[in-house]
Amino acid sequence: MRLAHLELSCVRNVAPLAIDLVAGLNVFIGGNGAGKTSILEAVHLLARGRSFRTAQIGAVIQWGAEALAVRAVLTDDQRAPVNVSLQKRRDNVAEVRINGQPERRLSAVAALLPVQTLLPDGADLVLGAPSERRRFLDWGLFHVEPAALEALRDYQRALRQRNVVLRALRGGDAQERDLVTWEGRVVATAAVVHRLRETYVAALAPHFADQLARLAPTLAVELRYQPGWPDGVPYAKSLRDSRPRDVKLGVTHPGPHRADMRLKVAGHPAAQTLSRGQAKVVASALRLAQAAHVAKATGARSVFLMDDVGAELDQPHSERFLAAVAAMGCQVLATTTAAFDLSARLGSAFGDRQRVFHVEQGVCREAQPARS
Repeated sequence: MRLAHLELSCVRNVAPLAIDLVAGLNVFIGGNGAGKTSILEAVHLLARGRSFRTAQIGAVIQWGAEALAVRAVLTDDQRAPVNVSLQKRRDNVAEVRINGQPERRLSAVAALLPVQTLLPDGADLVLGAPSERRRFLDWGLFHVEPAALEALRDYQRALRQRNVVLRALRGGDAQERDLVTWEGRVVATAAVVHRLRETYVAALAPHFADQLARLAPTLAVELRYQPGWPDGVPYAKSLRDSRPRDVKLGVTHPGPHRADMRLKVAGHPAAQTLSRGQAKVVASALRLAQAAHVAKATGARSVFLMDDVGAELDQPHSERFLAAVAAMGCQVLATTTAAFDLSARLGSAFGDRQRVFHVEQGVCREAQPARS
């Protein structure tokens, strides 16, 4: 679904906001600190339940307010409009409503509104820690495989219990048979997570190759899944072999919680081979690939949140990227500075499906007459 209408209150320095958005390219222009990134952050909060800038919700809530609120009307061609809202308090308690009815699961909004983010630190998806790639992988998996979220939760619960027993063993308060019991549960749940992730990466890989060829025809990057324990070794054996170390340190080492989505260039790790600019292009191709796979598997079109577009990709890559997004029929919310007129220079792929907003000192105003 796409965002047809957006309302914010008490989000950072943004004044109370109510705007209508087009299905194509929505550009927020303003200087540093104007509040334009906070608008994207609020959409991310609504869709994912968390900020992409901070883990501290108090930093997102406007000074003097007890809670922030984000409301939206979502539309697509297959169903009636859906009203969604999120209120989040300083104690991190969230209230979610869908069509006015309370919703216990934050993931219910995420299922309606798949988002892809391109941020100035976007290269970290390629150059950063495996946790970045696991998060990317699991969110994509969530949108195409209904069982994935519960499978991950089952594995994490079993893993936590094994870690509790490991620490108890270290203190002499448990016996090895307790460890064996929980290891059986860890191995069983890990097998489900591993199968789902491995299948997902195999399905994502051709989309990635296709999108990377569009963005950077001379760049070849291999994508494969590494499960979090040595290749060719059964996980149960890897877990048993790791017991002495795990007991000593009180934490489980091998397993899906240490998996990675490996990227290689000519057989070498991408992080050791690519420049930061090239890594941004590869990360952009991954986002496009995930959106393409979600669309093919479910029919859902992603919303792209692009912050500081002039800094994220150079103009040739930005043109190719936005052309690919437009071809998929996806919506874009993008921020840029006045010095980089995104709509004029890069918006041709969206034709008249564009809307421009000026953001100044937290106030957002449409900059030109609306075009449908």
